[in-house]
Amino acid sequence: MRIRKQTDLFGSRFFGGTDLPLKIYMHDYKSATDKWHRHNEFYELVIVCSGTAHNENTRRSESVHAGNVFLFPSGSVHRYTGIRNFCHYNILFQPSLLKIDQVNLASLPGYPLLFQFQFEGEDRCSPLLSVDETVLSRLVSMIETILNECDPCTAGWRESAYFEFMRMLVCLLRYCVPQDVGIGQNAFQIGRAIRAMEKDCARVFTLKSLADEVHMSPSSFRHHFTEITGIPPGEYLLKLRIRKAILMLTSPTSVSSVALQSGFRDNNYFSRQFRKKTGLSPREFQKKYRNMQITVQDLLAKLSPLP
Repeated sequence: MRIRKQTDLFGSRFFGGTDLPLKIYMHDYKSATDKWHRHNEFYELVIVCSGTAHNENTRRSESVHAGNVFLFPSGSVHRYTGIRNFCHYNILFQPSLLKIDQVNLASLPGYPLLFQFQFEGEDRCSPLLSVDETVLSRLVSMIETILNECDPCTAGWRESAYFEFMRMLVCLLRYCVPQDVGIGQNAFQIGRAIRAMEKDCARVFTLKSLADEVHMSPSSFRHHFTEITGIPPGEYLLKLRIRKAILMLTSPTSVSSVALQSGFRDNNYFSRQFRKKTGLSPREFQKKYRNMQITVQDLLAKLSPLP
């Protein structure tokens, strides 16, 4: 296969004007064939959310779909063909971002799969990897958080975006596998819903409002949410609120104020739910925490399966 014409993409185009070499795009294609393009001075991590396509270089043409993950190093050339409802995140970064003394990414099981590239020259790329629906929904939630944090007008945006990127990458490297698990669009939509709840768990959510937010029927949303996370959306939201309350109760804030800021309009209901999930009342936890008889992690562990 001969490349007749290609577009050269340079890191300066994406990272110019900022000292954080990280950029994320959501791609949604309007045609059935993409253009050949070369990555210069950056890596491109692709996480497929929905649809199908063929990822091509001069050595192979590989079918990709929701749940697939692959990485292109600097100098690689590829394109997509046979595009059908294909939607994916492009996470562009310079490899210098991965050099942090306290984090040994190479020790994670997915590292040799994602970062030991196949082929040579412009055909270099990772093997095709996959994550299941539960992991994909978590990755989507983290990626949406990074996108939300990448606002240079907000104090601390760089640090927050960077550490969320590392958190996302650690999650990916823990759970990616070399086989094709073949999942659908649902994980992407559920991940978006989880991100909405995590962003503001005190907001009033209904099953219908969450389903509308990700363009699903309430019954379908509830079914797929429970299938992917292991618990219904209402239970997930309740645990998010309890988690926020636990963190707030480590300060001298009053129980009534914590209840309201965590999304509970009724103090008695808050206290009942808190005790049901943790085994302690809010005031009992505050007292034990002050006396160093219990840790935050002790209570957070009881809220599994929250990430």
